[in-house]
Amino acid sequence: MTHNGCVTDRRRFLATCAAAPAIRRALQAARPRPPGLRLEFQASAHPPVPPPLRIDPPPRLLVEFSDTSRGAACSLDLRVLLNGEPCRLPLAMWTGNDQFHWHAREAANLPAYRGSVTWSEGRWTLSVSGRTAFEARPGPRSGGAAELEELPRATFAYALEPNWGLGPLGRRPVELWLLRERGGASPLALDLAGIAAEGDLDGWLSKLGASGPVSATGTGLAGDPAATFAQDVDPAAFEPFALRNYPEASGALALVDTSRLQPEEIEAYRERPETRLSDLLLVSVDATVDAAAVKALLPPPCIAPRTAVVRALAVRGLESPGLDEAWLLAQCSVDGSRAWYAVSHVRGAVAGAAFGREVLGRPTRRGSVTTVLGASQFAASAWRGEQGLFHAEGFYGGFSTGTSLAEMPVATLRQRPGPAAGQRRGEIVLQHWYFQGLRKPVRRESLNLSFPATGSGVAPDAWNRLGPAKAYWAALFDSATMQRLPGEAVAQIEDVSPYYRDRCDGRLPWEAPSSSGSGLASS
Repeated sequence: MTHNGCVTDRRRFLATCAAAPAIRRALQAARPRPPGLRLEFQASAHPPVPPPLRIDPPPRLLVEFSDTSRGAACSLDLRVLLNGEPCRLPLAMWTGNDQFHWHAREAANLPAYRGSVTWSEGRWTLSVSGRTAFEARPGPRSGGAAELEELPRATFAYALEPNWGLGPLGRRPVELWLLRERGGASPLALDLAGIAAEGDLDGWLSKLGASGPVSATGTGLAGDPAATFAQDVDPAAFEPFALRNYPEASGALALVDTSRLQPEEIEAYRERPETRLSDLLLVSVDATVDAAAVKALLPPPCIAPRTAVVRALAVRGLESPGLDEAWLLAQCSVDGSRAWYAVSHVRGAVAGAAFGREVLGRPTRRGSVTTVLGASQFAASAWRGEQGLFHAEGFYGGFSTGTSLAEMPVATLRQRPGPAAGQRRGEIVLQHWYFQGLRKPVRRESLNLSFPATGSGVAPDAWNRLGPAKAYWAALFDSATMQRLPGEAVAQIEDVSPYYRDRCDGRLPWEAPSSSGSGLASS
């Protein structure tokens, strides 16, 4: 091996490459932390507030940029009262760190969305969907001591009912928790005359009639907040606010004001017979794989058959590329009936996947999927970064038919709300899927399905632990429609942790962050 014309010792080269991640982490840890910034705005309006919270008049908003132990974030909170004590209600949070995003939503019950939060040239910037949503430059110290109230965040822990015919909550309980930040440097009062703030926070500030800022405070690095239980909340009173953490049209929901559902909107929510996706290209390939590998992927309520069968399902949106996705499903029996357990779900656009991941237990992660239909041949592949997950291909011929694929019961695992640390309980949700469209006859002898071999250079992933695959059946649909019926919780599981690591890239949302740095984006 040569480098700049010189021979390099192979062992030394490999050792240097192995040490590179540790060196990178050390450099990140040594990088000076950017100053946190909290801006207070007055508002002429405010969103509806879930009970038992009340507005602390006059309405005030807190916009905060922070570099936490999990990553950089920008948050918007409304100052409220809980039993007469001031606290803040999270309205929105943005972060570009995937694991911080899952932690905020799945462990802290915060309304977190995806956005790029950067500190560069003395300025904080929030970008959403490639455009600048807010910028702020901290001003100089005012000379006085800051009187920063340590306002805890009030969050609601609950799970939406997977059978939406029973309503957003069904009979599920709702809990109110308080998140109190720990650590951080002493606050610094900043001179408002030196503050430069511009933007609308993705429409939030104009919607609430914000003016200001009226105060500015510099903050330090904060660790994970401590969660304390506050009180139980009446589910019937909270039901109109049940979708407040979910963006519009998530999971094919009707476009509604998710800050508070009106009675007619709740009724329309209940009466939906199904969710439907149209104009799809579907490639489904079944194969036998190593039985021990499949058994290790199934949570205890799901029983694997003697001959292990997996299904790679690739979906392409013919009109909407945002629908491109791939599923890895394992055949099993649960609650006395046969089903396909969803092991992994890869999508290129995960911004709208929160509803399916959190409500129905879909194991969604970011990746890329390609599905191609040629004159007589089809192919489908999925990657995460540069690592291949699967590749399927084959030939087809003859006339297309209008027959539909048989009903496919899909079993998923989702966690149930609980304490911020320790063991996490879960449940198996069973949902029936249907496909119909122009079905093309597939030549079985031409089928091929392969998964990358496990090795030292392959990241841990369920797709890579299946071993050799032998494809024996496939279904190919063009101009297809996918229908999904309401789900039902059919089994309980005491600890979801072993089956959640893959979907969280090795670190569970409620676990402490690693020492790999804050993940702050800087240009």
